[in-house]
Amino acid sequence: MTTFKAQGAEAPSGLANRPDNTARKSMSLHEARQLQDAPPPYPFGWYVAALCRELGKGKVLTRQFMDREIVIYRTESGVVCAAEAYCPHLGAHLGHGGKVLGEELRCPLHRFRFAVNGSCVYSPTGAPPPAARLGLLEVREIHGAIFVWHGPAGQVPWEIEPLDGDDSDWHNLGHSVRRVHNHPQELAENAIDITHLSALHEFGNVKAVGTPTFDGPRLRARYTLTQPTPWKSGVNVEMLIRADGLGFAVNEVEVGKWSMRLFGFTTPVGERETTHYLCVSVRKRGRSLAGKAMWRAIEKAAGPVILHGMVSQVKQDESIWNYKKYLRRPAVAEGDGPIHAYRKWASQFYPEGAAW
Repeated sequence: MTTFKAQGAEAPSGLANRPDNTARKSMSLHEARQLQDAPPPYPFGWYVAALCRELGKGKVLTRQFMDREIVIYRTESGVVCAAEAYCPHLGAHLGHGGKVLGEELRCPLHRFRFAVNGSCVYSPTGAPPPAARLGLLEVREIHGAIFVWHGPAGQVPWEIEPLDGDDSDWHNLGHSVRRVHNHPQELAENAIDITHLSALHEFGNVKAVGTPTFDGPRLRARYTLTQPTPWKSGVNVEMLIRADGLGFAVNEVEVGKWSMRLFGFTTPVGERETTHYLCVSVRKRGRSLAGKAMWRAIEKAAGPVILHGMVSQVKQDESIWNYKKYLRRPAVAEGDGPIHAYRKWASQFYPEGAAW
């Protein structure tokens, strides 16, 4: 278990209206660090490169991942692969004209073909060069998303802890993909910042149930609160926040007889740019065919309303995230939550000796 040690998206809401957006060149990460205004850029862990529904059989996608482009593709048998974007032969971009042929990826320039293990299995001029091998990345397909591993060479990835039950027991209500002008560590900090739940989102009776736990790459925090409603009394909510690293989080919510999962996936795509995926699902209800059909109709009607409510809350966070400064030594107030413990936990996802 890891121990504590240093080691088609929408534009950001309001970002185009920033007074300094075009007036001056953005501050470099090095300059920001000198002002203690940014954490290290690319923490280790699992990060979403695409949602599963985006990647059909035989399809190749290009994605910005950290400070580079990668390609992800699905073979005809359904195997998902992630690789560096450029052919190791002479550097052609595999995401621009590359094609899946059965279980192989073909380069658009010289038609070299690569197996899912990265080896070159065909060259038009004879035996494939031994050095012509794709740079593969570890990939996992879980909870409707395709995760790619970012970590130091040779490190064996830890795994995202499975959720209880089967994904087939849940009905997807929709998703939103947005771009945020900030860092995944800052976004994930919301999980233990209990004060912001009442101050920013105006939830009532916010209480922590027990103490947040930090166990290796896993963070768990449980809360109860009252969700405001248009009518006089609010709705009581119980929620468990589970984070595995800084790229995977799910909020398991109980509201009356409704059980929901609010997935929040964050992927750094630049020094201070993060793609934020919000996916909402609800546990299927009903025992008989008629009951299941009735609840399916209710869920279908309620889905857009629930997703809109979740996106509205995320936009409230974005109004802070897009302009927030990272303070390495914050003046934490009593009742804020274990901010320092969270940051100590987060430090394990950076190279040893990195400032955080």
